[in-house]
This record gives sequence, C-alpha cells and structure tokens, in this order.
Amino acid sequence: MNKVVSLHERRKNSSRRQPVRVRKQVQYKNTFDYAMIVTLVLLVCFGLVMVFSASYYMAETKEQGAEYYFVKQLICVGIGAVLTLFFMFFDYKNYLRFPVEKHPWMKPLEKIRPYWIILVLGLISLALVYSPIGVNINGSRRWINVGISIQPSEIMKMALIIFLACSIGKDPRRVKQFKGLFPYLMLLLMVCAIIYFQPNFSAIICIVALVLSLLMVGGARLPHLGIIVAVGLAAVLLLVAKESYRADRLEALADPSSNWQLKQSLYSIGSGGFFGRGLGNSMQKLLYLPYRESDFIFAIIAEELGFVGCLAVLALFGILIWRGVVVAMRAPDLTGMLLATGAVAMIAIQVIVNIGVNVGLIPPTGVVLPFISYGGSGVIIFMSMVGIMLNVSRHCAPVVPVKETGEVRVRRRDESAGEEPEAPRRRKNREAGTEKAPIAFAEEAERRRKERQEREQRRT
Repeated sequence: MNKVVSLHERRKNSSRRQPVRVRKQVQYKNTFDYAMIVTLVLLVCFGLVMVFSASYYMAETKEQGAEYYFVKQLICVGIGAVLTLFFMFFDYKNYLRFPVEKHPWMKPLEKIRPYWIILVLGLISLALVYSPIGVNINGSRRWINVGISIQPSEIMKMALIIFLACSIGKDPRRVKQFKGLFPYLMLLLMVCAIIYFQPNFSAIICIVALVLSLLMVGGARLPHLGIIVAVGLAAVLLLVAKESYRADRLEALADPSSNWQLKQSLYSIGSGGFFGRGLGNSMQKLLYLPYRESDFIFAIIAEELGFVGCLAVLALFGILIWRGVVVAMRAPDLTGMLLATGAVAMIAIQVIVNIGVNVGLIPPTGVVLPFISYGGSGVIIFMSMVGIMLNVSRHCAPVVPVKETGEVRVRRRDESAGEEPEAPRRRKNREAGTEKAPIAFAEEAERRRKERQEREQRRT
C-alpha cells in the first residue's frame, strides 16, 4: 500500500537542499556556410587546372604561349574572388532599399529601390552588344569587349534573380494571381527578345527556366505556371522550325555521327574509361574536339580523369547545390530564400544542360560548366552569386558560441517528494503567510482559461 504524504511533508522535503546542475549561458554569433566556401574553392581551383590542360595545345598552335588561356582565366577568378568577398559582407537587404538609417547622406535616395537600378543596368548591358564595343564571333553578337570579353546575358541572369527576389519578397501576394504574373512575363518576354536577335537561344532557355523556378518558389500557382510553360514550349518549337541548324541539332540526338562536336565528345568520354588517360593526356583536345576548354570541358575531364573524376565533379556540385538549398530553407525572409533559390537554380540548370550536351542527351547549346569552363563573365557571375548565398547564410546560419557569460543554477526535481521544487515567489509567499489556497489557485486558473477562450473567439 502506497504511503500518503501530507502537503506539509512534501513542502518540507522540497525546501531541503537538492543537487543542482549548471547550465552555462553563452553568447552566440552567426557565421558563413563554410562547407559552401570550401566547395567553391575546390571547384574554382579544379577549373583552373582543367582550363590549362584543355587549352595549352591550342594556345601553342596559335603561338600565344601555353599558359595564355590559363592566365586570362586566373585574372577573372581573381576578380570573381573580390566580388565574392564583397557580396559576402554586403547585406542582401540593401537590395530592397538604401541603408538610410546607417548613412544619413543617402537620405535623397530613400524612395529609390536599388533592385530596379540593378535591373536597368542589366538591360543596358544587353543592349551594349549592338554598340561599337559589341563583339561579333561566328555570326553572333553575344559579347562586349571592355579589356576582357563579357557576356551580358550572364549579367542579366544575376540582375533578374535580384530583381525578382526583391520584388516578390516585397509583395508575395502579387504572384498568386495571374494578373500579378503579367508584369514579370512582360519583362521576361522583353529580355528574351533582346537575346534572340544576338542570337543566343541557349541563354533564353536558361533564363526562362530560372524565372519559372523563382516564380514557383515565390508562390505562383501551378495551373498558371502550366499555362506559361505550354505557351513557351509552343514558342520553342516555332523557333526551332524557323532555323534549319536548330532542327539539325535535334536530329543529331538520334544520330550522333551526323554532328561532329557530339561525335568527338562521345569519343572523348568513352576513351576515358574508369580512371582516365591521366591529367594532360587527352587526345581529343588536339584540335579534334571544338570548344574543348569551354562548352565541352566535361568531355575532357571524362577522358583524362575517367568515371571517377566525373563522379568527383558531380559530388562537388551536389554539395554546393545541397548547401544552397539548406540556406534557402533557413533564410529569415522570402527575399533571402528567393536569392538563394535563384543562385542554386542558376547553377543547377547550367550543370544539367552542359553535362547533358556532353553526353548527347541535349542538343549543343553553348552553355558552359559553372566554375570550371573557360570564360571570364561566367566564372565572375557564378562566384558573385555564391557570395550572395553566403551573405544569406550569415543571417540564418546555426549559432556558434563565442564566449561564456555566466552560469544558471537549476534545481533538479525532488524524486523522493514526487514534485517539482518550489518557485522562489511561491516559497516567499508561503513563508510570509500569504500563499493562496489550492482552491484559489484552481479558481484563478479557470478564470484565465476562460479569458484565453474569449480572446481566441474575438480573433476568429
């Protein structure tokens, strides 16, 4: 039979000295996603090695020096590193509005929205390809020359990500209605029209996929997006049928031997085997495979490093995309989530398209492999987007202890008495003789419960 313990005895037992546990109070700070930083460094360094390996023979045949393309890529990586550091420490919330509170001299700019300025600059860069500084290569005006060749379509991708993230994040209810999607669709149509006359059909596909990804994550309804996708596919079929060379590229998927680039790419991948020929020992880069240092660098990786090297590259991209998704999910607001989502989508789309082209699943499009392929504007923009993701991660990263600031002594439960130790206020009231009776506690609890129910009813 259980012994009945009186209320007085339980109070007496609970007032005795009990063992305590010490919980340390710690000051915390937010940090960057270091896994993302390490992955970025590995990809960029690996890209420099592969650019040199894939391009030195071609550079020597042009009497430019074996390290010509490597040095140009190294300069662009240096610029990208500086921009990565800048965007890492530049608060992404400043894209929404200028920090007038911190910098009073910006007071005249209070009503100006920076993300609109970024969008206008992106559109201007697209228009510059038709100016005297525009460069025509193989019948396409896709670049501008300002000492180094820059592809404005890459700048436009970054501008669109920032603009859409800030615009949707400011008013997320807009995209839930079809009429709210209309301004974004008009902007997308204008950008695609400018790029179409360059022409750069691959950039159009990447930009459309990027914008649709942001709209979907931003809250657009799937039926509305389905209508847009259906109209877009019809437009793609019309554009393919209009130009014979695009139809020829589609036909090459069924018969790879009819397309020289695709055939040489498959030869390169197949000859690599499991471990590859060895770094620098590719045969297809000896002027057999076109664009070996840019569009088809994945085929050179497969030939020199084999299946194992390809898996390592895919693993690095997988880690980078995974960390970007984690940052997007932990972002403190919708703008940060969309910025991280846009960066992840931009990288993932180009990785899928580039590798798909190299293995013959997608027609040749001219899309480079992020961080690895030769191309100044590409590596600069991709590194900048990772910098933006790192800034978002700084606002949502897991807390890291900085220093101990004190201790809190917490009394353990008195198992022998079968109850929690008394709170200090209750013990003080008991000693002063002003402790409420159990009935009074029950009445007060019932009164508070009724008040909560009334408040909830008023809210609903």
